[in-house]
Amino acid sequence: MQIYIMRHGQAEMMAFSDAERNLTDIGREESELMAKYLIKEGVTLDAALVSPYVRAQQTWESVSPFFEGVTNIQVLPCLTPSGSARKTVDELLALQAEGVKSVLLVSHLPLVGYIVGELAPAAGVPAFSPSAIGHITLSDEDGFAELLSLTTVSQVSQ
Repeated sequence: MQIYIMRHGQAEMMAFSDAERNLTDIGREESELMAKYLIKEGVTLDAALVSPYVRAQQTWESVSPFFEGVTNIQVLPCLTPSGSARKTVDELLALQAEGVKSVLLVSHLPLVGYIVGELAPAAGVPAFSPSAIGHITLSDEDGFAELLSLTTVSQVSQ
């Protein structure tokens, strides 16, 4: 399974609550830029797992037009900033068991790093800048996972 872990785009600093913070215009543009990068790399998606927080939902809204065929879209409470990496990995393994080959996960710091650490311990717990995407491959045979890349907006816009 190919897993693409994306941190939401740049968000407003202030809102009524953390869950209600909106993306900035830059956040939307950078999320779209990363979606275009994935398309250029030949990425197709079978599913998307998205945090219920507004900024993650808006990131998915910015990315989803580039992946119109995705119908398996799940909003998961375990994908909030203080969510559970273990529960997230369980969700990913369930998708793998269902035959899903490629998934985009949209979440937050620090969880995105913890998910990488849970799936591919050799990678540690990397820091994700806004809209950054980590690419993990998860073997169907032995459950071994490897972080193949962590791509940032600045790398794509050069």
